[in-house]
Amino acid sequence: MIKFSITSAFRRKTVSFLAILGVGLGSGLLVTLLSLSTGIKGIFSQTFQNLSGTITVSAEGSGILGRLLGNPGDPLPSSYFTRVRNFPGIDLVSPYVTASMRVKEFGALGAFGLGLTGMSEGEELFGSPRANIVEGTDFSVDNEIIVGVRIIDFTNLSGEPINIGDTFTVPVGKGGKTMEVKLAGIFETGQATNDQGIFGSPALARKIGEIGKNEVSGILARVSDPETTKEIAASIEEEFDGSDPAISASIPADLFEGFSSFFNVFNVFLLGIALVAAVAGGIAVMVVMLLSSFERRREFGILKAAGWSNFSLISSVLITSLTLSILGSFLGLLLGTGAGLAILSQVEQQIVAFTPTIFAWAGGVGLLTGVLGGIVPALAAARVSPIETLRGE
Repeated sequence: MIKFSITSAFRRKTVSFLAILGVGLGSGLLVTLLSLSTGIKGIFSQTFQNLSGTITVSAEGSGILGRLLGNPGDPLPSSYFTRVRNFPGIDLVSPYVTASMRVKEFGALGAFGLGLTGMSEGEELFGSPRANIVEGTDFSVDNEIIVGVRIIDFTNLSGEPINIGDTFTVPVGKGGKTMEVKLAGIFETGQATNDQGIFGSPALARKIGEIGKNEVSGILARVSDPETTKEIAASIEEEFDGSDPAISASIPADLFEGFSSFFNVFNVFLLGIALVAAVAGGIAVMVVMLLSSFERRREFGILKAAGWSNFSLISSVLITSLTLSILGSFLGLLLGTGAGLAILSQVEQQIVAFTPTIFAWAGGVGLLTGVLGGIVPALAAARVSPIETLRGE
């Protein structure tokens, strides 16, 4: 019966192929989306682990994301830097100046604005971008910048690559003025928050952001003992309580908790998209099996007359359906893996991560949709009357 059921899956080769393809696309989409989500989450997890033991002191309501987007809020007096540097438990401090660079050559990233960061000391806290140039040179004059490899990856994917030596027109302040900025080099620190940033001289950042000489956008501090990070951050906020402007002392762990919640919702969203595609594959199997069951009514009647039970007919149809879904799931795993590897070939960063759980989910969903798609046709086959089919009705 098993061999008979399996061969029945390929009686109409074109229709069977479409059913396999439907299941395959659903499973493949599931593999691709979940591997992307896992890879991106892993990047941020590693980044925040690298930043453990650091505190970002900035205007209230801002933080790490404000620096990356070039919107750190109101500037802080330079005197805040001295107070943080002398705080017990702090062993390294870096004052930085951030300005928003809206550059059309950066595509969608440039439309929203990217943060140009200038620092006068404590470069180690930013992953030492100037010491990790992978192409070109470090900036040497105030109108030169270096950018992270993740920005280069994005512009390459968008079809508008930028190159060493390119010049960009950058708005200066809010008065409508502009200036020319030259790309001197590309760096890679291994930290996502830095490798998607732009660095230049503090003078350049002050000019673009119209920030005074006695002001800073924020202060990045490293504690001697990472286990005391939360306590020291709370103490800094208490120390500056009532100061004007008010500050917030944020730590990567707090930000990562927010990202974790976001990724949980993001995963549900991606899973929903993939499940819709998987359901479409299951419907394709169901349609194929219904057509097959209708065409084989006379055959089912003969089999029942020959002694096949309803259970045997139902099992046979389900085996046929399962055969299509197994092949579709296998095809989906290959398609999803291939799509993920294609993405990796275009982006140097490990943005895609495959895990056994992802393949188990994708394969399981493919098989389940195939089985569910065969239940209705199987029940229809079991209701066939031998007498009526043999009489040609």
